[in-house]
Amino acid sequence: AMPLGPAPDGSGQRIFFEETSLVGRVGAIGFQECKDRAFARLKHLGVSFRPDSIADEEFCYIPMGGPLPVPGQRVVAFGGAAAMVHPATGYQLCRMMAASSAVAASLAVSLAAPGGCRPDAAAAAAYDAMWSPSNQAQRDFAVFGGEFLMTLDVKALRGWFDGFFRLPEPLWAGFLAGWPLLPGNEGHESWWARLTFGVQLLVKLPPLVALKLAGGIVQYTLSYGPPLMRSVTPFFGEPPKYTWDAPLPSDDVGDPGAKREARAMMKGGSEQPH
Repeated sequence: AMPLGPAPDGSGQRIFFEETSLVGRVGAIGFQECKDRAFARLKHLGVSFRPDSIADEEFCYIPMGGPLPVPGQRVVAFGGAAAMVHPATGYQLCRMMAASSAVAASLAVSLAAPGGCRPDAAAAAAYDAMWSPSNQAQRDFAVFGGEFLMTLDVKALRGWFDGFFRLPEPLWAGFLAGWPLLPGNEGHESWWARLTFGVQLLVKLPPLVALKLAGGIVQYTLSYGPPLMRSVTPFFGEPPKYTWDAPLPSDDVGDPGAKREARAMMKGGSEQPH
């Protein structure tokens, strides 16, 4: 709930109420269910309002998680289209703004490259500025967080957030934002920092939630492979980079000797194969 000040006609206060689903699979909850829950919650809390006093309704869907942009494409997506939404919190605007300078700089360098701009190289440079191996590893850690939250019931969620918000504020705030240059990110941008954060969180959780977390780590790793372990240890390498390799000259692709022979034969033997 967020107060917006007195109503224009002086009849009461304007307040923005939000009912949301923290995280869920596609189709897990619909807009109508959220709306019904909002009115039920207001009634339970004793908040009265006139039906004709509702000034506006907002329906917002925030895609969280999902695949990163496909390497090798020339189209440069940005923001939500480039999977920059935090996969556990839904935050996106501050992350997009923090990334914009690095992406713009990479494109400027590519566009001014000697010999002309290569669109493939420019796109790869932009994506590497967004999704460097370090940023991908930090995202892998957050993706697990979102997946784990979906396994908890209401009681466990309350225990989870009780422990989470008993961490030092720079730690929990840094996780919520989770992008280079944003406050608190130094507590999450290396594998050691993420491992330390995880251990500190584990000891603040209720025992049953901590046990669920340990089991969730094992189950997630068995299901999805090394991304989570790679994000908190140095033993599984780095996520792949968005790199662009210049193509080979056409004469060097395939069988160069056969190509030379064919050209010579088509010229009537004026060029001898060698």
